[in-house]
Amino acid sequence: MKKTVALSLATVAVLNASSIEDVFGDGKVSGEIRTAYINQNNKVDTDTYGTSVGGILKYETAPWNDLKLGIGAYGSQKLNFATGDFDEGRANPDLFGKDTHSFAYIGEAYLDYSIDDVTLRVGRQLIDIPFADTDDIRMHPNSFEAAMITYKGVEETALIGGYISRWAGYDSGNDISKFKKMAPGSNGAVVVGISNESLDNIELNGWYYGIDKLSDIFYGDAKYTMEFGEVGSLELIGQLARFNEKNNSDVDGNIYGVGVNLSMGMFTLGAEYNKAFNAGGKHIISGFGNGPYVVDTEEVDLDDFEDVNVYQFNAEADMGDIDLKDVTLFASYSKFKSAPDNTEADEIDLIARYKVTEALNAEVNYVVVNDKNKNLGNNGTNDYNGGYNRFLVRINYNF
Repeated sequence: MKKTVALSLATVAVLNASSIEDVFGDGKVSGEIRTAYINQNNKVDTDTYGTSVGGILKYETAPWNDLKLGIGAYGSQKLNFATGDFDEGRANPDLFGKDTHSFAYIGEAYLDYSIDDVTLRVGRQLIDIPFADTDDIRMHPNSFEAAMITYKGVEETALIGGYISRWAGYDSGNDISKFKKMAPGSNGAVVVGISNESLDNIELNGWYYGIDKLSDIFYGDAKYTMEFGEVGSLELIGQLARFNEKNNSDVDGNIYGVGVNLSMGMFTLGAEYNKAFNAGGKHIISGFGNGPYVVDTEEVDLDDFEDVNVYQFNAEADMGDIDLKDVTLFASYSKFKSAPDNTEADEIDLIARYKVTEALNAEVNYVVVNDKNKNLGNNGTNDYNGGYNRFLVRINYNF
């Protein structure tokens, strides 16, 4: 889950290596070792489960003349003894590649140039902007083949532009480890955005996406934050998006959303609402990742419905105030309803996170999806399903 719309790019380097030898000798190795187990109890289809060990191994050179190179290998190794049989339909595909095989691929490979207020990154990289984000919810984050530039020379303002051609990862569809086009036959997406925080307690964002052979997207949001007392805050969010279809893609319509989050001490309570307006047979999309909408769920997407109304209520507790340091609990209830499709579904998300050390953390995630029309499939398909319960455990070690 993620609410942020900030672009994740390298910060400006302060020091440069003095020689080519120093570029590689002073480089940085980093990564993550992750173990994940998933068990899905389907109300209609065969139950599935799977277990994997994998992670990311990344190397980034020291800067030389403001240039850096980075490369990251992503891998997921299936543990056969703790994974269902593929031929019997018992293997859960979420942690693996095609036909639930183990995989390894180069998820990041980029050239980064940073000087003064400008950062340019070209190649395979991590991006977190509306309609294109990492959405790290299984074994690895989504990554993108792109050229992205950001300029922060205007006070409290970031200007972002770029071109995204392909992507890989859990949200990209079948065969997670293969980089795919942004849409069938598409050459990619032009991206232009601006973020401004010059007004007290207000953040404004505006974006345009020109996705070849799919849709033009115009998106904007505003966030107002008010603090009161020493431990209280109120956050108000509003958003609008317009989709103009291309090549009869059926991605067309409007959507708006409003949300409020109230924090008091260890507790945060939230309520969100999204409404989409579409002509017959048209629909909006979440984009390439989790999407920017205020209603933020683990499984069901707004993409699955036409003219959808979505309500969400959530609560989060930071248990540090009762001596359970570094434990966070989150719960949400979301309801999806479409009058034109005569469809309805709801989702319950329960999440517990434990930060064991600075390097080691664990997450337990339980989701209940109730498809009252028995027509929602997994991951945005419309196969006959009937809903499911999904249990996920992830243990991460970062170095």
